[in-house]
Parts: sequence; structure tokens; C-alpha cells
Amino acid sequence: MKFYLSSFSVLCTMLLVLAQAPVLAQELLEEPTPANSPEFTRQEKDLSRVYPDYFVINKDSVKVTLLEVTEEPDMNYVKIQEQPPKDLAGIVVTIEKIVNIASKVWKIVQDNKPVIDITSKYATAYPYGVTSATQLASWSRPKTYVYGFYAENLYGAVMIDCKYKFSYTYNGAYKGKGKYLTGVAVIPTSVTAGWGYRFYMNAEVPDSTIANVGTDTDPVAAMQMKLSWKMETVLKAVTGTSVYYIEGTGYFEEIASPWKKSKKVEDIKAAAPLLQESVF
Repeated sequence: MKFYLSSFSVLCTMLLVLAQAPVLAQELLEEPTPANSPEFTRQEKDLSRVYPDYFVINKDSVKVTLLEVTEEPDMNYVKIQEQPPKDLAGIVVTIEKIVNIASKVWKIVQDNKPVIDITSKYATAYPYGVTSATQLASWSRPKTYVYGFYAENLYGAVMIDCKYKFSYTYNGAYKGKGKYLTGVAVIPTSVTAGWGYRFYMNAEVPDSTIANVGTDTDPVAAMQMKLSWKMETVLKAVTGTSVYYIEGTGYFEEIASPWKKSKKVEDIKAAAPLLQESVF
């Protein structure tokens, strides 16, 4: 049975019971909280000396679960911030060259809270010269993958419970050619963190991962998104990264994850730009 410790009063009561609970043997992928981390409260510091296992994530408990695959009714899940030029006649469009004209790096969750205006942060994969999704046609309905992110401490209490959706619109064509992407976004729908825990999540789409996996005459856009997270307490900071691959055909795959048996980011040559450390 899972239980949550999200307030100080509940924490104090439960720790009296949890102190007798067995601690699971494990190999944690973690580091001491860096000196430049946000200041923790006196209560958090004092309690960490008495109950250190409360402030340590059980790495074997950390998981991301695919909860649902759905379609959005329209593109209102993001606020598309694009203004097409008034005169389209003077634009030279190169359909085989694909670019992201929207966000490259953005925060999703900061200090346990969804970032304000998250719905305006997204990535695109357009033919060079196109400045708006409205210049493309044949868009399919947006596809959404709903995920749950969970982590427990050494007492077995759920400390992080975050649900987010990975959404994108695909199949866009320019004058009947190509399959392009727009509105590629990660949107948190709920974030709960136990008392004494800080949770962060960022997204990154380096330009070098935007590619044409089709032909020059019939391009297919492809994109890789790096989703990075950090859980931090007064004692420990735990970080991780997943990489998602999306095509203009609608194809979607998680190609790297620290939680399941899949390729590691460092094993994917095309994902080399994603190896740079994330800034939270």
C-alpha cells in the first residue's frame, strides 16, 4: 500500500512508525546536494539528522509509467506563438531542410510547481522558410501520451508523484509535400512532492537533433527531445534523463531511459548533443 507524506504535521506522526520499517538494499544513483542549491529550512536540516532515510530516494522505486495514449480534439493544448508574414509570395521555402523555430530549452516543473505559461512552450519541425503552422496543411489531430512519474524514499513513502502529457501534432504538409511537426510539448497536469523534497523537470530540443528522415522530394521531419528531471533534498540530489523520438508520420518512441532496459543516451550516436548537463 502506497502512502504519501506531503505535510510537516503528517510527517512527524508517520516517522515514529517508519523508524521501525526495514530499509531496502540498493545502489543509488545520487550525489550530495550541491552547495548552490536553494536553501532548505531549519526544520528540514534538523530532521535530516534524525531520520536521514526519509530524505533519500530509493532508486529502485523511481519509475515512469505510460498511463494513456489519446488524441487531443485540437491544438489548444498549446498557445501557438506564431505570426505568418503578410506577404507569402516573397518567401523561399526549402522543404528538405527542417528547422525548429520555437522553443529550444524550457522549464516544465520548477520547485514542485508547473512553470507559468508552460502552454506556450513547444518545439516545431518545419520546412526552412515556413514561419507558422497555418502555412502547412493536412495536419492530423494531436496525439498525447500521458505519463506518471513516481519515486519513494527508503521508508517506502511516495515522495514524488507527477503526471504529465507529451503531445504533438504531425503530418503537416507544404503544398502537398512532406510530413512535419508542430506543438511538440510536455505539459504537467499534476505535481505532488513530499515535505522536504524539491522536484524539477526541463525539456530540451537541440537543433542538431532535428532531421529529415525522408527524401528531398518527400521529407519526413524527425525530432529528439531530452526530458531531464531532478529530485533534491537537504541530503541528496538525484537526476535522470529520458530521450523521446518523434516523426512527422506520428511515430513516437522513448529511445533512452534510466528506469528500464533500453538504450542509454550515451549509446545513441545521434543523441550526442543531449549528453550536456541540464541546468535546473
